[in-house]
Amino acid sequence: MAKKSSDSIPGSPPVAPSMRSDRTVFVVSAEFAYLESVFTSCADPPASAARFATIEALCDALAQFERLSLAFVLLVEARGDRIDIPALRRLRLDYPQAVLMALLGECDQQSALRLQSIGVHGILLPPFERVNLGREITTAVPNVPAFKRHPDLMRRGSVRIDFAIPSDLTYVLGINYHISNLLKEFGYPPQDTRVNVPLACDEAITNAIVHGNRSRADKKVSIQIYVSPNRFRIRVRDEGEGFDLARVANPTQGEALLRPSGRGVYLMRSIMDSVQFKEGGRVVELEKRNGNAVENGSENENGGTRA
Repeated sequence: MAKKSSDSIPGSPPVAPSMRSDRTVFVVSAEFAYLESVFTSCADPPASAARFATIEALCDALAQFERLSLAFVLLVEARGDRIDIPALRRLRLDYPQAVLMALLGECDQQSALRLQSIGVHGILLPPFERVNLGREITTAVPNVPAFKRHPDLMRRGSVRIDFAIPSDLTYVLGINYHISNLLKEFGYPPQDTRVNVPLACDEAITNAIVHGNRSRADKKVSIQIYVSPNRFRIRVRDEGEGFDLARVANPTQGEALLRPSGRGVYLMRSIMDSVQFKEGGRVVELEKRNGNAVENGSENENGGTRA
């Protein structure tokens, strides 16, 4: 059973971070033996980094700092799907100055896309003998886009984009790139621009590819995106057989707690203001209101803004 958020790895100090080029280093791993094997293999591992069994335990420790400068967080697990995505999302939102890197024994494509959508700087896989952690830590920089937005430009219109992509997960990050940039230009809150909305869209598109179309090359996923100063909408349609939403188990209850999958619907609903399934589950529509929007008019029936 998972450890509580207050549990840290036995024998490690609550907060005793190492410093490399003014970077505080933290390590999160639920498997102490695996962590030791990875660090033994890597060149120049951090010698005195604070170690935690869960991401929530790390968040509790970080909350004790009055001020936290650039920090480096190593996520070390045997498998990518064992990383607590909701907890990682909270860490990313509360501590955007933290550079995240994962050292994983194995990582499927879906887990890799999910980690990248949240903002993990890099995913390192075996052989770890080729990894120099000291160099990775000293050379990593926060993934902060250098774009500048015009403060008034996007208030004057809206954007619609349609995509028809193959059933291939490699397209997901490209879609999220456009979504993130559009949300930034329209002045949406940073937590929605960088993490929340891209993560929810990742889930919707990935579900359409993997569960809807069964990753079949002859089937496509249709994506319609609408962004205005007031709201973001995305409609994702697959060519599968659909599903019964009532049969999707609540991942926070019963046996579903222990399953590494099946959390997509719950995650989307926890992030977005509206999640609707249509056409027997073949279509999902997500909506997020702009928390920074100034009430300067109402949207017309076509979704545009009316002064």
